[in-house]
Amino acid sequence: MKKKLLLVPLMAVVVACVFALSGCGSPTVEQLISEDLTTQLDEIKNNDESFLDGLNKVAGKEFKRVDIKTEEYAKSYLEGFDYKIGSIVVDKDKGTAAAEVTITCKSMSQIQENFATKYQEKVAALDGSPSEDELYKLAGQVMVDVTKAAKPKDTKVTFKYSVNDDNEWSGDDSNISEMMSALQG
Repeated sequence: MKKKLLLVPLMAVVVACVFALSGCGSPTVEQLISEDLTTQLDEIKNNDESFLDGLNKVAGKEFKRVDIKTEEYAKSYLEGFDYKIGSIVVDKDKGTAAAEVTITCKSMSQIQENFATKYQEKVAALDGSPSEDELYKLAGQVMVDVTKAAKPKDTKVTFKYSVNDDNEWSGDDSNISEMMSALQG
């Protein structure tokens, strides 16, 4: 008889815990967006293979022409890359959300500007008439040097999300241009 008396309160505690945990089971929209951003930005931060493949598709031929190894360049460019996810504001009535993120990275605009200056200086200092191949290799070396010397800076961006009819949240197309703006600095 005493066993049943102990069992009833124990079952009541278990049932209460199950109900309490069931409310914590599904992540909030803010958590989903934060996880999505973390996954995507960590691919860049960690030189993930899919990021390197994408970079190789976009710039692989040009890198090869100027004798730059994609992986080495990406490592140099992304040195100091980081991000901080700030506020995530969700408007469930409109089915939209906006995530404020600070991206820390080297400014591609600054790198290109410094490259143009340094490359012209190097070419002007050359003796004789270098071949086209030598000029390309020089350009590649200057690009690597300028990229290594660049300092990361912070850029604030807003990534937008929206919900579809199946109640699934996804990043808007504008997020690509937001990320490009951050990388351009």
